[in-house]
Amino acid sequence: MKFIKFLFLCLAFSSCSKFLSDEELNKKFDEAYTKEDWSSSRTLIDEVIERQPDSIGNYLLRAIIISHLPQRDNVQIVKDLDIYLDQYPGDDAIRVFRFQSNFLQRNHIEALAEINRLIEKKGKNAFLLTWKANVAFSAKKFVLAERAYMERLYFPGLKEELKNIYYYWVLSKYFGGNTESALWELAAMQDRGFETDHELMKRIEKEELKFEDYNAFVVPESKFADIYEAINSYCPDLDIYQGEGYHRSGLLSQFFYLNKQTNLDSLLIKKDEIYALNLSNTEIKVLPEQLFQFKNLQYLNLSSNRFSDREKLFDDLAKLPNLIILELDRCYLRALPDNINKLTNLQMLSLTFNDFRTLNENIGELTNLKYLNLGANGKLRELPSSIGDLRCLQMLDISPNGLRGLPDELANCNQLINIVGNAGTLRNLPSQIGGLVNLKYVNLGANKITKLPFDIGQLLTLEHLSLGSNDIKKLPASFSELSNLNFCGLSYNRLNTFPNEVLELDSLQTLWLHNNVFSEIPKEIGNLPNLTHLLVDHQIISDANIEAIKAVNQELRVIRHDTRKLVRGPKRKN
Repeated sequence: MKFIKFLFLCLAFSSCSKFLSDEELNKKFDEAYTKEDWSSSRTLIDEVIERQPDSIGNYLLRAIIISHLPQRDNVQIVKDLDIYLDQYPGDDAIRVFRFQSNFLQRNHIEALAEINRLIEKKGKNAFLLTWKANVAFSAKKFVLAERAYMERLYFPGLKEELKNIYYYWVLSKYFGGNTESALWELAAMQDRGFETDHELMKRIEKEELKFEDYNAFVVPESKFADIYEAINSYCPDLDIYQGEGYHRSGLLSQFFYLNKQTNLDSLLIKKDEIYALNLSNTEIKVLPEQLFQFKNLQYLNLSSNRFSDREKLFDDLAKLPNLIILELDRCYLRALPDNINKLTNLQMLSLTFNDFRTLNENIGELTNLKYLNLGANGKLRELPSSIGDLRCLQMLDISPNGLRGLPDELANCNQLINIVGNAGTLRNLPSQIGGLVNLKYVNLGANKITKLPFDIGQLLTLEHLSLGSNDIKKLPASFSELSNLNFCGLSYNRLNTFPNEVLELDSLQTLWLHNNVFSEIPKEIGNLPNLTHLLVDHQIISDANIEAIKAVNQELRVIRHDTRKLVRGPKRKN
């Protein structure tokens, strides 16, 4: 009886609202929305949309209102958010809202697609990886869930949060059929700083766990401001690539032809409009006093100057509050002074062609740094462990250099996209390199690397890998898991047998294999669906071997290394 009376009142209220003027209707809606009277707000916003169907913001309002109702209609929410995002596709917090609504109505495929779109745009972070893993787990895609939980563990977090992630990582292994691995990881919990859960180990051994008992993820009620903060990196919003691809910084390229300034006095009349200055090779030993009047200065090139007092140099640079890009190439620096940590606003720092013997640990305090170039410092033998504190670092250039290896702490830089370190003396890579979950481009050719860490197979975003001219004898089995790799350079190594791991790389487009020890390439290489270019050694690989490969894939271009002569398969018959 109460329900019928309530329904009657609602219908009556709805009918009355149709006789209100637009101004009166909007006023009543504002009052109801402000009071969080969600039932009345829903009725009124329906009428508003009926009268003003082209007002896109109202569809978002209706979705928000419905999300607060006791009976949340996720189907309608998704429809309204589709309309809103069709007009405003860049509103990422609303994409999260739509993802959550898809998830709540068990539309796992669309929920996963939404998360993957956000990761493609934002990069992998703790929030997005957690929810990707949760959705995959709920959809019983346990291999995907296991990988996403594993990647999430590389990011910092509260102990209880990380413990929960660890449990679901183990559960993904168990429900995915890998009981032995699940038990192994539970036994290693103490190594992760958690107490071993013996009770869970017993239940796994007895196969007593039920999926339904763990598939109970709660979507928290969050303000949009909190969602924006969660999906956006705490790092500064600076695009160092500028659409130039991942092998170089397009932003620095813009300043390459910036004219050198020798007369700052002539610029003072428009000092507030000056954002970039090139003072390279001007024979200055201290920064001129006029420079400090350029308060809006963001880019400064001081290369090829010999400064008399390095401590004073960095004290003076700290007087430029908006400085974010600094070039100090060829400045005869043997070390960085302790006060380098005063330049906490720096986002790009170039220190090439100096004379570094060591690098100050204080460099780890430049926590906004996105780009660091230490190339052509041949006497620098190691990077400080504090390099792992550069959590915003996206590009590290150490080419060429005298480094013996990359420290394990580098694996903490989980925003890294690009590592350039060719033509050096590197012998080892971080054992936990899989922590670089956003890594896309690696060039470590012409070094002394003999072995790749097993963890390399966890670099699921890696697209380009150059390892030519090293001393690698075999690839780890995990290499076959590099599912997004499209370029792989393995020429001039010591591979005794053909690396069968590459036969699993379905995204591979270009493969360089010349100048190794093996004398035969399996014809199955032609089955790789995206492979277009194969570079082989003419003196070792026989013509018959090449013809066998071409018989499998007529479109594959096989390039003989001796003359770079292009060998094509026979033309297809019409």
